[in-house]
Formats: sequence, C-alpha cells, structure tokens
Amino acid sequence: MARRIDEAVAGHAARTPEAIAVQQGDRVLSYADLHARAGRVAAGLAGRGIGGGDFVPVAVQRSPDLVVALLGVLRAGAAYIAVDLAWPVDRLAAVIRSAGAGLAVGDRPVGGVPTIGVIELADAEGPVPEPPAEGAEAASVFYTSGSTGRPKGVVAPHLGTLRVVQRNPDLPFDATTVLLQAAPPAWDAMSLELWAPLVNGGRVVLLGTAAPALDAAALRTELARGVNTLWLTSSLCNVLIDEAPELLGGLRLLMTGGERLSAPHMRKLAAHHPDLPVVNGYGPVESTIFATTHRIRREDLAAESTEIPIGRPVPETGILLLDPDRVPVAEGEIGEIAISGSGLGAGYLGDPDETARRFVVVAGQRHYLTGDLALRGDDGLLRFRGRADRQLKIRGVRVEPGEVEAVFTTYPEIASCAVVPVERAPGRVELGCAYTTVHGGAADESAAREFAGRSLLPAMMPTLFRHVPVLPLGATGKTDDAAVALLLTTAPAVSADPAGTDLLSRVRDLLALPGLGADDDLVEAGATSLDLIRLAGRAEGWLGTRVTIADIYRLRTIRDIGAAARNGPTAGPTLPAPTALPHGPIPLSHAQFRFWMAEQAAPGAADNMIVAAYLITGPLDRAALGDAIRDTIARHAVLRTVYPWSGDLPEQRILAPDEALIDLAEVALPEGTEPAAAAELLGACFWKTPFDLVEDVPIRARIGRLDVRRHVLCLNLHHIAFDGWSESLLVDDLRASYRRRLAGTPPAPVGATTFAHYSLWESRNLPGWIRGELPYWRRTLAYPVPPVLPAPSLDGEPVRRESRVRVPAEVVRRAGRAAADMGGPPVSALLAATGRALGRQFGTDDVCLGTATAGRFDPALESLIGYFVNTLAIPLTGATREPGALLARAAQRVTEALAHARIPFDEVVRALQPGRGRHPFFQAWAVLQRRRPTGELAGGAMLTPLRVPPPTTAIELMVEAEPEPSGEWMLTLLHRADGLGEQAAAQVLEAVHHGLAELGHGG
Repeated sequence: MARRIDEAVAGHAARTPEAIAVQQGDRVLSYADLHARAGRVAAGLAGRGIGGGDFVPVAVQRSPDLVVALLGVLRAGAAYIAVDLAWPVDRLAAVIRSAGAGLAVGDRPVGGVPTIGVIELADAEGPVPEPPAEGAEAASVFYTSGSTGRPKGVVAPHLGTLRVVQRNPDLPFDATTVLLQAAPPAWDAMSLELWAPLVNGGRVVLLGTAAPALDAAALRTELARGVNTLWLTSSLCNVLIDEAPELLGGLRLLMTGGERLSAPHMRKLAAHHPDLPVVNGYGPVESTIFATTHRIRREDLAAESTEIPIGRPVPETGILLLDPDRVPVAEGEIGEIAISGSGLGAGYLGDPDETARRFVVVAGQRHYLTGDLALRGDDGLLRFRGRADRQLKIRGVRVEPGEVEAVFTTYPEIASCAVVPVERAPGRVELGCAYTTVHGGAADESAAREFAGRSLLPAMMPTLFRHVPVLPLGATGKTDDAAVALLLTTAPAVSADPAGTDLLSRVRDLLALPGLGADDDLVEAGATSLDLIRLAGRAEGWLGTRVTIADIYRLRTIRDIGAAARNGPTAGPTLPAPTALPHGPIPLSHAQFRFWMAEQAAPGAADNMIVAAYLITGPLDRAALGDAIRDTIARHAVLRTVYPWSGDLPEQRILAPDEALIDLAEVALPEGTEPAAAAELLGACFWKTPFDLVEDVPIRARIGRLDVRRHVLCLNLHHIAFDGWSESLLVDDLRASYRRRLAGTPPAPVGATTFAHYSLWESRNLPGWIRGELPYWRRTLAYPVPPVLPAPSLDGEPVRRESRVRVPAEVVRRAGRAAADMGGPPVSALLAATGRALGRQFGTDDVCLGTATAGRFDPALESLIGYFVNTLAIPLTGATREPGALLARAAQRVTEALAHARIPFDEVVRALQPGRGRHPFFQAWAVLQRRRPTGELAGGAMLTPLRVPPPTTAIELMVEAEPEPSGEWMLTLLHRADGLGEQAAAQVLEAVHHGLAELGHGG
C-alpha cells in the first residue's frame, strides 16, 4: 500500500490512465493527464531548486490547475501550503514569512515572494524528482488560529491523510467514489475532499467557480454531475437538512463533523433517508483530518438520545484521556483527549516553543494535547465533553482568543485586553473584548478594529468592545474570563448623558421611539438606517465627541454610545450658525465643481440631472401649485443659484426670488395616456435640453392633465443643486407652500442657512478632512481590483438598459437584520449580494463596488436641499465564498468607509493617481436609495411618485434598491447596452435577488 499521496495517485494513473480524476463543470482531467502535468510542474520546481524539506505556497483558485499544482509540489518532494486568497493581507504575509518560502505558485503575486504560474511551470522540461517513500515526510501545511498571536501552521505528513482515506473501514472509498471538493484551501477538510477519491482511483468534482460556497443550489448542480460522497460541517449539514433534505438522498456516504452534531437533525435526516450511511468525524488539524470516526447507528438516534458519539480512533491512531497531570483517567471519567500515531503533525512550522508545549511524550509515545474533553463509555465509544482551554468556534471558524488578544495589544493605544465568548442572544455566541489603554481613556475602537482587520478573519473580530480601568483577575492572578464575560454582558451603570444632556430622551424624540430603553438595541427597536445616520450627526453635537455611523452600528445601545463618548475623540468642526454671506465670489462646493465640469464636458448628460415625476390624484389648483413651486424655490437659495465665471473659476451667485421665477409649463397629453407613459413623455422634453448653469436656475417644471382628477407633475433638477435626500425636503416644502396658497396665507420665510454657507465651511475644513481620512483610503485601495465587466464600446451613444424585480418585504427585513447582526447597515446586504453575483457571473473572487453615502454628517445639513452625496469604494475579497462570511466582510468595509466618508472621493483618486481609462477602482455600483415621498399633497390631492428612467448613462452597471411603503425593495439593474449583454444582465439581477434571499435565511 502506498505511503505517499503522489505515489498512490501515480499507481492509478498507471492502472486506469483514461479514468476521470478531476472534474470542474465541463472541464475534466484524466489520471494520465493529471499525472503528466503534475510531473512537469515537479520538474519545473526542481529546476528552480525546490525539493525535500521545502514549503511551497500555492495561491491558485479552485480549478484543475490547483490540483495539478498541489500534486506537482508533492512529486517534487516538497510540501504545499494551499493559500486562501481571501485572507487579510497581513495574515497572508505572516504565513509566507513563517514558511520561509522562496517561491510561490499562483495566479498573482503572493506575500512578497517570486510567484510563478502553473502553466509556466507545466511547460518545463527536465527529469521528475524521485521523492522518498517513507510517508512521514511533510505533505502540506494547514493554518489555524494560534494562541501565540499569529496563525499556526501545522505540518501534516502524507500518512496522516492516507491512514484516514485508505485504511479506515468507516470510510469505504474506492474507484467509484465521486467526492465534492468545496472546503476552503487552508483547511484540512480539503485534504479529505481532494485526496480521498484520488488515492483510491475515484473522481474529485471541484465546486464550480460560479458558486465556490456550498449551498443548496450549488449542491443540486454538483449532484447532477454524479457526486455520490460528501463532507459537510455540522452547521451546514443542519441547514441542508432543514431546507433541502431531499438533496442528500442520492448519496452513498455523508461525512460530517467539525462541531458537535445535532441529534435532532440526525434523527430528521434518518427519517428522510433511513439507509444513508452517515459518519461523524472528529479531529483537530494537528492530527490530520480525523482522529476518530463513528458511523451513526440506530440507537444513537433514539428519542431520548441527546448526543452523537465521536467514535473510535481511526487506523494507526491512539487516543488517551488524561487528567491535568497527564495521567490517564479511570474508565467512565472525563479527560483531555491526547492523540498519537502516524497522522500526527510534525509540529508548528517555525514555532518550536508552541510545538513543544502541545506535542508531548506520554507513556513513551508522542501525543498532541487537544484541549478537548471526552469520556469513554461502556461501549468503548468516545463522547465529546467540551473544551479544557479557551479555544472556541465562531461561525464554524476555530478561534484562539489569545491570537485575537495579541493582535489588539499591538495597537498603540491598547495596553491589555481579554477576549472571551459572550452569548448576547440565545444560541448566538459572539466574541467580546474588554481592554485597558496606555492613556486611561477609551481607545479609538473604529481605528483599532481597522488595524486588527488586517490580520484577523471576520469571525475572529470581536463584536462587543468595552474599555475598563483594569481587567478583573482571579485568585491565581490571571484574567478572570467569567468576570470579563459578565462585565461585557452586564455593563456597569453608566450615565446615558455623559455630556450633561438627556441623551436617551433626545434619541427617543429624534427616532419617535418613546419606549426606547438605554440598553435596547436600536436596530431591533425599529430604527432605520436613515434614523441612525441622523442620530450619528446629532450625537456629535449633543456629546461633543466624534460619533460616526460606524460607531452607531457597532455600539447599538444608547448606554454604550454614551459610555464610549465620554472619552472619545473631540467632535469635528460643526457648521456654524448662519451669518450674512461675505461679499465677493462664493466658491462651489467640491461636488458642485465636479458637476459643473461634467456639464461643460457633456452638456445635457443624463447622469448629471434628475427627472422626478408624480401622479397627483384629486382636486388640483394648478395656479396655486405653480405659485407653491416658486415659493419653494424662494425658500431654498440653492434652487435659485447660477454659476457664472469669476476669473478662472466659476462662482455661486444667488438670485433674488423675483429673479428666479419659473413657469409651471402645461403640456398637452394624448387622450388615454397612462400615468407612467405621461411621465416618460414629460421627461423626454427635459432629457434633451441641457441646463445653462451660467444663466439658468437648476430646476424646471412641467405638468400634464390626464383627466379632471389626475395630473402628472414632472420636475427636472440638476445634480449641482440636488440629491436623493433633497427630494423629500422639496416635496415637504411644496406641500406646505401649496397648503398656504390654498388657504391664502403668506409664504413661509426664507431659510437662514444656505448651501453657500456649507460651501464656505467645506472649503475651510476640507484640507483637515483629507489629512485625517486619506491614509485609510491609501491602505484600502492600495491594490486596485482589475475590472470584472466586459468593457463597453467607445463608439456611439451609451444607451441605458434596465430590468427590475421586486424583493419581498420579509426577505428585505431578514437581509437587513443579518447585516445589522454583522454590524453594518442594510446596504451591506445589497453589496454582498451584488458582489457575489458578479463574482459568480465573471468567475472572480475579487470585486470592488461603488456605493454612496448621504454625506450629511452635520445636523444642520439635514434640512438643506443640495448635493452632499459622496462615493465610497468597497473592495470585497472572497466575493464568491460563503454568504455569511461575505456579508461580514461587506459590513466591516462599509462601516469603516462611512467613518472615513468626509473626504470627497475624487480627492482620493487624485491622491492615489491610479491608471485612467475606465473607472480606476470599480465599474459596478450597488446603491440603496431613499424611499420616495408619497401621501397627501394638500386639499384632498394625493401624490404618488412615478419613475422616469434616463435614456443614456455612462455607468457600466448599477444595482439599485428602492424601498417601497410596503417594505419591499424594487431592485433595478441598469447597464449600458454597449457593455454587458442582456442575458448576462438578467442573470446578474436574478443572482442578486437570490443572494438577498440567501442572506435573509442565514446564508
């Protein structure tokens, strides 16, 4: 029997060369092809000095090329490190450094070492090395969380895999085995899924690039390709049993484990498929794949059964149960599992101290101390009994709190910290972190999280932070984890108004939540994303410290917000009380100047303006409505501002109300015209007519009569003076002005604060915002993601196409709740679903999306019509991976971006100086719009918004979600007709729709 993985595969290549070894979609490799290509890779590596004792990082997307690369490394006599390209960049670099690698195999540069592609290696000529055939040599390195503060690389031998997949009667693999490979590359489950079929002459089916995260839809596709054997984590197994148990009926063997099995779910599975063999596997990565297995029996599923045994040792494996003095416990007693045998790892790569601590000699044999507790029953079966140390699992990821602590204590402000599991809701375990600082006050937690996020996986990031003067200690002088957890979950009484203001009362009034308590979760209490944006702006003024939307989503309760604010950074400059505008030129705001330049370059471009239409049903006084529009323009100076030249630059020139009179032009509509068609007819006149910004005010109006009780009002506004938030302000003022006109009362007074006041304030503070926030964007966008969309044509007019689908209110609610649980606003869910859809459609794991923020970070801006929107670039690595992990990444990215959103995005582009041509950082957008105004206008007339899509666009692709009164989202995908094809666009929209539903069901 073979003693090396590559030796076993070579045997099947000799015996059954034409048999299919590897399949992904329609692409297949025979055993002969696999063996030959891997041999050329081995020759190429040997020619570059790679051989026995070397460790080679392999950073290749899941594909047949990945299998060729891994087998080629083994044939060269070296060991591979299958790198997860979704890892944070600092973690990736740390892994490469710890391996001492001088060369990597990959699709792109990895960790600062020379990187060579599989194709280039496979073109090599030369002798294929003859590696030793002992089996104890290193085959691979698997990385897991480490208590020392850095990821631990476990060096796994060839025999570690072979003893499980070739010699274990519980796992009868053979030439008819067709096993799905879907696990992440850095996990030892990949060895099970990849090598179990290949060393037995079977076939491995690689999960397709369109669905690298396994879910019910992806599984259904792969089962159709002949998959008959499957490994599932217990969590994913539970999900599939609940949602699609029928999918598992065609399997010959199901393997599960990684976490404690759910006996009720196993009973449910057995009820559906009583003859399906199910094996529970247990084993830390240090013992390679499994240390024990157990084929689930009928008696394990009895109604009174509450657990599934983890079974007996696999071949060539020993298990001892030890007491704290490392003495075997008596029969029936609980002890720590210690593992010995040929599957044991050689230790931790580059970490002899940690190796010596965890790999010890007991009873004359080398053992690994797992930290897991078990007892051996009368039937000889092992039963899991929890952990002896601090290690835990968060969303299926093994987490050493010590590693998280070590990362956070390298942040300059943090002196010490304790990371513990906390259960803030039944069955939902999260990480909490209590910390002290070098200066005695609270740290900038947003910056600390950003810092730690460069090294930690999303599941390793604490969701609950609390600054404490000292960490609680136990009798031994060590941190008392139980006391820390109690401190985190039952905060000491902290004044809800640390700045001497009644914070709770103010928030209740602001959010119209009179029953809100100091410890209530704001999202669960019903606060919308708009509510929280407004709260962030108001809280700065109330508390005198910087409060961002990211802080609100992270802290979530008024008590925590107030407590954090006590020692938080001082609030930035606020918009001063209005004064008389200075004489002389008033500069355009940063955004206004951008739109002014865009209008000069492309007069009348549809992307520079808005056409807003409304159906008015009921009695209408058209003359009063025209007067009300003029009154509204008089109240908002930005709507009567022109932008003439002043020297070398344009300036704002505010016209007097009587200089800015516009007519409500009446347009005759064909008899029988429907409201939507009428809106398009009225809008068509506007789309064809550019604004002359030097002389024209940035608003125009038309009205058409459908019948005696129905009219369509159409407004055309230039973005230089108007954004989506402004629409509600405009309609509210229009209602009030129309009501006054009907009643014959004087118009409301003109507002004191104008957009010009904001422009002057921005010009004074912009340099400071840029200095403070540019470093974040330098780090975030240091490596631009290559374009994923097909490039549009440069010829002809960029005609806009769009398709729409309605997202049910319950899906919207659940997706928003999932985003909030990850600490992000609802747009996080839209970004995650869009990123995943594009990644699947175009076969990439890296996507960068654009989105937008309201930009009204000062309370005085909430009631000001104008353009404040800022662009945010949201890079998503691992875009095609497990939905929950992607949502966590999107939520983290969005909240970080929102905390650094005062710098105009074109200043970011100017500072980073990327290559020009298409958008330098993203080509696709995902934008959550505000709900459009609706309801009574006045005098019994009702107002309903109508959609008027622009005819052209320079935007390559945008996924836009528009909330509706019903709670549904109207999801629109717009794209250029000369870019993405109609079929591809429809597929993307459907995938986004499906992705939102996935997130809403927990991924």
